[in-house]
Amino acid sequence: MNVYLDFETRSRADLPTVGAYRYACDPSTEVLMAAVSAEGEDSPVYLWVNPKYETEGMQSEPEALRLLALADSVYAHNAPFEHAIVWGTKWCNLQLEQWRCTAAMARMAGLPESLSKCSVALGLPELKDAKGKSLIRLFSIPDVETGEFNLPHEYLEKWKQFGQYCRQDVIVEKAIHKQLSQSFSLEGNNLSDFLFTLRMNTVGIPVNCKALDAADLMVDQVSNKAVKEFRNLTGVNVTQRSKVLDWLKFNGVAIVDMQASTLEAVVREDLDPVTKRGIELYSQLSYAAIKKISTMRAWACSDQRMRGVFKYYGAGTGRWSAGGPQIQNAKKATYAMRSLTGPAYDYLCNGGTSEGIEAVYGDCLEVLASSIRHFIHADYPMLDADYNAIEARIACWVSGEGQALIDYSRGADRYRTMASKIYGVSESRVTPDQRALGKVAILGLGYGMGAEKFHASCRDLYGIKISMDMAEQAKSTFRSEHPRMTALWRKLESDIRSAIGSPRTIFESCSHLRLWTEWTAGMNYLIIRLPSGRKLAYPLPAIEDDGITYWGAVAASTQWGRVKMYGAKMFENICQAIAADVMAHGAINAESKGMMPFALIHDQALAVQKSGQLPEDFAQALSKVPSWATGLPLKVEAKIVPYYSK
Repeated sequence: MNVYLDFETRSRADLPTVGAYRYACDPSTEVLMAAVSAEGEDSPVYLWVNPKYETEGMQSEPEALRLLALADSVYAHNAPFEHAIVWGTKWCNLQLEQWRCTAAMARMAGLPESLSKCSVALGLPELKDAKGKSLIRLFSIPDVETGEFNLPHEYLEKWKQFGQYCRQDVIVEKAIHKQLSQSFSLEGNNLSDFLFTLRMNTVGIPVNCKALDAADLMVDQVSNKAVKEFRNLTGVNVTQRSKVLDWLKFNGVAIVDMQASTLEAVVREDLDPVTKRGIELYSQLSYAAIKKISTMRAWACSDQRMRGVFKYYGAGTGRWSAGGPQIQNAKKATYAMRSLTGPAYDYLCNGGTSEGIEAVYGDCLEVLASSIRHFIHADYPMLDADYNAIEARIACWVSGEGQALIDYSRGADRYRTMASKIYGVSESRVTPDQRALGKVAILGLGYGMGAEKFHASCRDLYGIKISMDMAEQAKSTFRSEHPRMTALWRKLESDIRSAIGSPRTIFESCSHLRLWTEWTAGMNYLIIRLPSGRKLAYPLPAIEDDGITYWGAVAASTQWGRVKMYGAKMFENICQAIAADVMAHGAINAESKGMMPFALIHDQALAVQKSGQLPEDFAQALSKVPSWATGLPLKVEAKIVPYYSK
C-alpha cells in the first residue's frame, strides 16, 4: 500500500544553513505534526499531533500512525527531508527502502520540483496553501526578538490553520503522484538509483572540521583586512556593485558587469596600479569557494560527516547535483596553482598561518578557494576513482565511431593521435603541449563547440594559449575524424523536428536511441529513450522561427520559460545521461562488494577504504559494464588518497 506523508517541524537549527540531516539531529529539533493518507482519492488525510502541543480541535488521530505501520511505500514531496527527520529524531521505524519522492518524479518529468510550482505546471486543482510561509515562521522558527518559540495554545486559530496546511500538502503530493505515475514512476533502475542516493547521503561525506575551523578563521582575518583596504582605495564598499562599476568607469575601465571572466579580461590590460589593485581585491573577496568553507562546517554532523549533499536527478539528464556546499562546482585551481594546493593544505592542517600561506603559496583567499576539495578528508585512507574520459567514450559508442572504440579498447593514446592530426605530424613527434591540445579537443569538441568557444575554453580552463586559426583547425580536424558523431548531431535535430510534427511516431536516431512525442501527465512531451530504458523528458516541445524549443529551467536563472534545443545539445544531454546511468550501475555494484561510495562528483567516485580493499578492486567494481552497454570501452583508474584532490 502507498502512503503519503508530510511533516511540520521546528528547531533552533537553521535548515537552509545546516542542511536537512544536521537540522534533524540537532537536540532542539522535534516533529510538531505529521499528515498521513493512504492511496486513493477518497482516502482521508489523518493528522498526528505532538502530544506536547495537542489543543482543543487539534488532537492526534490514531489512524495516522496505523497507516504508516501498514505502508509498503511512503511518498513525500522532497522525501530526503522526511527521511532525514526520521533518521535524526527516531520519530518512527520507517526503513530507508520504503521512501519514494514526488519531487524526484517532477524532476524526472522536466518540471519544477517545488510543490507549489509543480502543481501549477501540471494544472492541478489542488494547490499548496499560500499561508504556509507565515505559519512556518510563527511555529517552526524561534522569534527574532525573544529567541523563543511561539506556543500553539497562544495561537489556537493559527495552530489549526497550520494543521490544515500540513494536510493540504499531502493532498497536493497525492495529486502530483497520480498525474505523473503513468510515465514518470520511481521504479526499476530509477528506484534503485534513488534509493542508492538516499543511502549515499545517509553515509555522508567525511570532512576535516579542524582544518575547516582554521580556514574559516583565516578567511575572517584576511577578508577584514581586504575589505578595509578596498574601502580606503575606492571609497565604496565591496558589496556596492553599481558604485564599484562607477569607480572603475571613473578610472577608465568601462565594463557592464562584475563577473569573474569580465574582470580577468580587464586585468590583462595595461592598468594603473591603483585600479589593478582594486580589481584584485574585489576578485579575492568574491570567491564563491570561500563561502563553501563555512557551509561545509555548518553541514557537518557530530561525526564530522556532511549528509544530504547529493540530489537524485538534480540535472535534467538524470545526473546528480549537489546542495549546500555544492562540491560539484568547487573552484578549479588555476594552472599555476594546481601544484601548490596540496602542500598549502598540509601546511594548514599542521597549524599554518595566513601569513605563512601568503609568504609561500600566494594570496591566502585564492589558495583556500583553490584547495576547497581537500577538506573532504577523513582520518583514514580514501579510495578515489576516476572514469577516464567517460563522456568522450560514450559519445563514440553512441554514434558508432568504430575506429575510436577500437583505439579506446586497446588503450591507445587518443589525445596524442588527435594532436598528430591537428598539427600534421607523426604521433612520435607530438610534443607534450601539442598532446594537451589534443586532449582538450577530444574532451571538449564532441558536443558541437565552435572555434571561438574552444579558443576561450583552452585559455580559461586549461591555461593553453592558441591562435584563433589553430582553434579553427582543431575544430575542423575533430569533426573530420568523427564523421558519424557529427552526422548524429544532424540526425537528432532532424528527428526531433519530425517527431514534433508526427506525434507518437518513433524515430530511431541510431541503434541505441529512440525518440518520439506523446501526450502524458497532461501535456505534450518530447521523449528520448536511452539505452538503459530510462527516458529523458522535454515538456511542450515546439518549432519556432529561431529553432527548436521546450519549456524548462532557463540557464543562470530561477525562471522557467522557452529553452533552445538543437542536435548537438541533445547529443550532449544524451551522453551525460548515459554517463549517469553507467556511474549509478558501477556505484551500486561497488556498494554490493562492500565499497560504498560516499560521493559521486562528475566523473569521480570516492569511498572509505576498508581493510583488504585495493584501489584496483574499486576500479573493477565501478567499471562493470551494464548489460545494455555491450561494447562500451569503460576505463576506471583508482588510487588511495589522504583527501579529495582533483
